[in-house]
This record gives sequence, C-alpha cells and structure tokens, in this order.
Amino acid sequence: MEGTIASEKGTEHKVYDVKLPNSVKVTYKVKVSATLDGTPIFGETKMYLPRPVSKKTKIREELKKNGINVVKIQPQIVKLSDLCPNCHRRGIPRIEKKDTTDKRKRSWKNKDEKPITKRPHEQWLIYVHKTKPNKCRIQQAVNTPYAGFKKNLRKDIDMSKYYYPWVTEILKN
Repeated sequence: MEGTIASEKGTEHKVYDVKLPNSVKVTYKVKVSATLDGTPIFGETKMYLPRPVSKKTKIREELKKNGINVVKIQPQIVKLSDLCPNCHRRGIPRIEKKDTTDKRKRSWKNKDEKPITKRPHEQWLIYVHKTKPNKCRIQQAVNTPYAGFKKNLRKDIDMSKYYYPWVTEILKN
C-alpha cells in the first residue's frame, strides 16, 4: 500500500506500508466502566507481540487463558518513506529473506568433528531502486514487540528517522 506526502509544493514523497514478518498487532477488548443497569462498557486497545502471523491460533489461545478477549490479530505495519537511508535516492522499501545457507566447500580431514551449522533465516529491510545498485540492504528486522530493526554495524543509520510521520521533519530540512 502506498500514499503520498508533501512538505512544500512540488516536493512529493511516497509513503509505503511495510509488513514486519515477526511481529503482530493484537486488538483486544478492555472493560472501561459499567452503565446504570449494570452492563459493562468495553473499549478496544492494542498491543504488539514478537510472534509471526502464522501462529494466530496459538496467540489467541494463550491470551484467552489470561482472560484477554481478542478482537483481531494483524501483522504489524510500519510506514516508511521512499527516501533510501543509505544512498538517499527514491526506492520501494520491502522486507526480504536473506539466504543464509553456507555454500563453502571444506577440506578438513575429519568432517565429523566440525559439522556445518545452519543459521536461522534473516529478514532484512531493503530498498529496491530502478537504477544500479538495484538494492540497498539497510537493516535486519528483529523479533521484538515494537517496530524494530537490528543496528547494522557497517552502516550507522537511525531507522526511527525514516518512519512516517517523523520523516516529514527530515524532508523539510
């Protein structure tokens, strides 16, 4: 999903909704107060959990055991501008799986002593451009209850500046 923002006339930037793969937004009912006849009034609030969307039923069951009435479970969405934090060109932000398989050939004598370990799959925020370089890999998406990205040691990028609506301040400058 995309939308546009403009700080001045002629400076339009697109804003994209990026779904985080390892985090969900849970909307649930909370008892606010009781009316005169004794029936309770409920309001809705939300919380973020560091679990994949594929485990909706398990999340719903865990929260039901704790007495929480779940209304809906959705993937967590982050709004990012089309301005790439790495090269400052326009691109489309996406979450992409990084290939973590080890394809090196080893030549040690006793292969049973040091087996090849499998690394878990990594999800990275990338910006796709129309010109070369076609992709800019920005930061790794981490499994946290808030919109989180792991700090990239090679690139010192503060991603919180590029979330919408905070990006409008950068665009004005």
